[in-house]
This record gives sequence, structure tokens and C-alpha cells, in this order.
Amino acid sequence: MLPFYEIRKDELSVIRNLKEISFPPHMHGYLEILYVISGSQRIEVNDQTYDLQEGDAAMIFPEMVHRYQTTGLSSTSEVLIIVHPKLLGGLFPDLTRFHPKNPIISNPNVHEDVVIAFEKVKRDDDYAIKLGWTHIIIAHLLREIEFEQVQQLPVQDLSKKLMEYLATHFTEPITLDTLASEFNVSKYYISRIFSKRFKMNLRNYLSMLRVEYASMLIRTTDASLTTVWINAGFDSQRTFNRVFQAIYGMTPRDFKNNVSNYLK
Repeated sequence: MLPFYEIRKDELSVIRNLKEISFPPHMHGYLEILYVISGSQRIEVNDQTYDLQEGDAAMIFPEMVHRYQTTGLSSTSEVLIIVHPKLLGGLFPDLTRFHPKNPIISNPNVHEDVVIAFEKVKRDDDYAIKLGWTHIIIAHLLREIEFEQVQQLPVQDLSKKLMEYLATHFTEPITLDTLASEFNVSKYYISRIFSKRFKMNLRNYLSMLRVEYASMLIRTTDASLTTVWINAGFDSQRTFNRVFQAIYGMTPRDFKNNVSNYLK
């Protein structure tokens, strides 16, 4: 499955998970840092699978395809920090020009200050405090990373242009015809891209983007479910419930009622 382009609401997020997480292949323009306090977490980065154990960390650079998978082997406690590169203030390398050869920093190489920072940082902290802890974490972890330069393509592939366009317009009414007009190509050509590259049709791709955005609204706001499905771009609550159930394995209401069981 080609990844979808994830929509981020905040420039800096701190998430504490109390169990392994599962999330489909995606990419975004943020730096994502995972630290496993206890238990384990399986992640896939650029088609390579890694099993993180207690004390391990991972740094996923902007525009790197990644996914989270569950192993079911143990209970897990982990911290996830997602930060926009512009908040790094030029203190670190250009994360869009370089990628890590190996995104994993194993337990023995995680500095004790990083461990303390992950223990201290909280979602409800003052913004400046969260950013300060994040800078400490990044400064130490980058020392353990071996970089490779990202090859810049002279012409951007249309499939990536489609991903980026849909990432910002998915809440609008979108059809093959509107995309064909936007990119000045045949709608049948657009359809073939979705079929051959995305391995799904436009409707299903839009549903995936809208459900991901809806789940973010449920996790981070007190909005009613009616407000959520309207803002996410669904045309009816029935469609919203059906698609959400298919992707998350539970109804939106069950998700809303239980999200606090694995986030704090």
C-alpha cells in the first residue's frame, strides 16, 4: 500500500501510549521520535522492520515512510514526540536533505539525559518546556545517527503531487474529474495511478485520510461526533461509522469512550 500523507494539527505533540500502537504506512513533514519505556513496539521505516525493546529509541525524519505494528508480546509504555523542523531553529542539520542510515538508537547508546527528558516531558507542559525537553532529546540522539544524503529528484512524481494535494484538500468534495482538472491530465490517467500505485481507488484513499483526521479530532478535542464527521469531509454519519469501523475495528463512539485507556 502506498502511504498516505498524514495531516498534523500541532507543530509539537507529546503522546504517551500505554500499549503498542498500530498505524498504517504514512509520511509527513515532521520529525517523529519514539522511545520505549517498557515492553516493545514494532515499526517499519522505508520497508525495513525493527522491533524496539525497553530503552530503545527511533528517529523518523521528514518524508520517511513509516508504520507501527503490534506484536502482542507484552504490555508497553512509550513516548512519541512529533515536531515540525521549523521549531528546531537551525540548531540541527537540515532534516529534509539527510536521512539516517539506521533510524534506531539502541538502549546502550541512549544518553541518560534523554531518558530523563522522556520521563519528564508531558503533553500538558508549558509549550516552551516541551520544546526544551525536545531539543535535549534531539541533540543527544542525533549524535548516535549516521546520515546519508537524500537524492533529490529533478521532477516530482505525479503520485506524490496527488498525495500532497489530497493532504490539504481531503475535506472538500473531490472526484477524479476535479483532480484531472487540477493537474491537467485525463481522469483515466489519475484512476490508473490510484489503481497501480496506490493499490486502491480514490474513494477509499479519501476515506483513509478522513478517518485519520477524524480520529485526531476525537483524540485532541471535545468536539461532538457529528462535528467530527462533518469537519472530516464525510457526506453522512452512516458512511463515517462504516469506514471508521472498517479501519479501526471499532465504532467512533467506542473509540471516543476508550481513547483515554491508552493515551495520557
